[in-house]
Amino acid sequence: MLVLVLAALLLLTGCSSIPTSGPVGLSNDSGNAGQQNQQGPAPSGPQENGSPQAIVQGFIRAGVGSADEYAVARSYLTPALSSTWKPDQRTLVLSSAPRVVTTPSASTVRLVMAVTATVDDQGIYRNAAEGATESLDVTLQKVDGQWRIGKVPDGIMLQVRDFGLLFDAYSLAFYDPTYTYAVPDVRWFVRGPRVTTSLVRVLLNGPADYLKGAVVSAFPEGTTLNTPSVPIVSGAAEVDLPQQVLDSSDQKQRERMLNQLSGTLVGVLDSISSVRLLINQRPLDIDAGEAARSAPVKEKQVPASQVAVVRDELVLYQGGGYRPIDGIGSVAADKPIDPAMSYDQRRFAYLSSDRRRLLSTSTDGTRGTVFTGTALTRPSFDPFDWLWTADGSGAGLVHTAPAARPGGGVNEVSAPWLRGRTITSLRLSRDGARALIVTVDDGKSSLWLSGVRRAADGTPRELTSALPIRTAHPVNTAVWLGDTEVVVMAASDKSTVTPEVLSLSGQSQELAPVRGATSLAGGNGTQEIYLQYGQELLVRVDTTWSNQATGVLDTAFAG
Repeated sequence: MLVLVLAALLLLTGCSSIPTSGPVGLSNDSGNAGQQNQQGPAPSGPQENGSPQAIVQGFIRAGVGSADEYAVARSYLTPALSSTWKPDQRTLVLSSAPRVVTTPSASTVRLVMAVTATVDDQGIYRNAAEGATESLDVTLQKVDGQWRIGKVPDGIMLQVRDFGLLFDAYSLAFYDPTYTYAVPDVRWFVRGPRVTTSLVRVLLNGPADYLKGAVVSAFPEGTTLNTPSVPIVSGAAEVDLPQQVLDSSDQKQRERMLNQLSGTLVGVLDSISSVRLLINQRPLDIDAGEAARSAPVKEKQVPASQVAVVRDELVLYQGGGYRPIDGIGSVAADKPIDPAMSYDQRRFAYLSSDRRRLLSTSTDGTRGTVFTGTALTRPSFDPFDWLWTADGSGAGLVHTAPAARPGGGVNEVSAPWLRGRTITSLRLSRDGARALIVTVDDGKSSLWLSGVRRAADGTPRELTSALPIRTAHPVNTAVWLGDTEVVVMAASDKSTVTPEVLSLSGQSQELAPVRGATSLAGGNGTQEIYLQYGQELLVRVDTTWSNQATGVLDTAFAG
């Protein structure tokens, strides 16, 4: 059963480097009203002669009603505050209803809240520390004999269940530095027609902090909307930009802008089927067909076959059967474990049985030791043919090497935040711009998402600051299922293992438990998840696991 896991998304716990400036202002999208319901639950306005405590409680409850720019919530405020209060500035996600505490002053009420997470004006979701609380004082005053709130911070307060009713996750589209792949950047906003404008504004502001330097935008830095909103006309979202964008771009860049907007907006509302780019209200001449032909790859697919180990040799496994890999020769002397395969299925890598050597072999007969270390993690190929592994000794070191040139030199990737951590799993996303990392320290596991910064020639140089992803259970291995889905588990040959599918857009699904699983493979989506159970290879079939082969070990899809 799918359940909303608000903590599955985001963000740098305790990190102040995530952008919080550049507010998204309120916009008037009344022309789009009715295209998608944004009313939410219908809150009640203030009761006559309500006490300060009752007015504050009513204001909090009114945060679920976004209709007419939160008109009901504003009715609890003084006229002066009502005109300046910004409900979109911050959302506090609470685990329970706030506690309203009286103070010595009749006109001041204190709120004590158990905070689960916050969402800022850029749609960035941040997990709160476990057990986090926040207190704030709300000041009231009499207006025509009735108590109204005269001072309260911008933003709304929602319990977890109400947050799930009001907000949705949306993916901004950025590019990898080669403009080959679309890289998603997930944000959270109140659902409804106003979300179109919000998404364009934050897209123009650039990526979340953990993706800075790992992705690029087609829009010149500092680009802003030329209009207060993004109207939808005959199914097309019309995005009006200033003249400077035209003056500073060529035709190819404009096509990339259009593709970036289309990747962000099309399908967000049922009414959006295309995007029209304008400069000062005049349509920009872009060949939509040419733009579509140059659109970035989204949801890169992996080949159906997997690399595996059978009787100490590498094989290709598919559909219950396997075959030798032509051209690579025997690797049995190395006692290979944890193999990996490039996307073109020409290069392969594996660890020695003591996990101290990373070796590679190719269908052209090239073979050699890539790297020697301690407790190395399973290797991973990125789409640009770099081979990755991490030292699992507790040093927190990440290494890459050019897959096409065994012995061509190993590059240490800078990742200061990983130093001193024990890395148990490292897998590169299919766009090559992100790394999925598991660390286990002092018995506590953590799942991280980090951007990959590269040199101009594509050499990986740095892992950006990390994005923690909360899991329901301890984990020690993780693999990709697509652009925004991963599957994780705590591999063990002794304990019951419960794999978990996590979506960066906020959903989680626990899969059927297995009495011991030591290897995990993920293909194209949630129906292509494989486990090694002893000598048996299991595949997910709906709510259970089906035995596919015996003696086919350590399978892995490309990547």
